[in-house]
Amino acid sequence: MNENEILLGKRQFLFSKGQMTGVGGWSFTLPPSFTMIAGGSANPVHTLISLYRESEKVAQFMLTHRKLESQLTVQAVASDLLLEVSAATYSVIVTEKS
Repeated sequence: MNENEILLGKRQFLFSKGQMTGVGGWSFTLPPSFTMIAGGSANPVHTLISLYRESEKVAQFMLTHRKLESQLTVQAVASDLLLEVSAATYSVIVTEKS
């Protein structure tokens, strides 16, 4: 476990302020002011991913793990954000609208 992961009971969380972060085979590119918190689901098949700008939650994703692949579902996103999601490269790029 690296310095950005927190283990609470049987649940593991990823806390990241980095611009490039990987979760479950997916790579996320975030603006510098964003924080990502991932994990914590009671169901090991699902990983909840939340993005924060300061203390405001601005996006939420659900990553579903299957035997050969993982599926990303966008559950909520703030209207002032742009998402580029590529299932082929398993990447998500988040940018703020100017």
